[in-house]
Amino acid sequence: MPDAPLPCCPDGTAVHERDLDHVHGFDFDLFACERCGSPWIWAWYAGRGGWEPVTPADAERMRALAPEEVRGFMRTWARDFD
Repeated sequence: MPDAPLPCCPDGTAVHERDLDHVHGFDFDLFACERCGSPWIWAWYAGRGGWEPVTPADAERMRALAPEEVRGFMRTWARDFD
């Protein structure tokens, strides 16, 4: 579970929605704020993590992807994490 408050609602609860696999050395998970519904990515690297913004459209796509499609989508989405 993320150990940092959500940027949108610091006292809100992060609800885990989907494991997005390991890409470019990061482990990505999709969360949503229980209070306002904003989607966020928790990005883990070398034991540290942080919140990354994700557009509602990208979050919806991440939720809808078949398991075999997640890695390819995340390689493109996370290309700047490289």
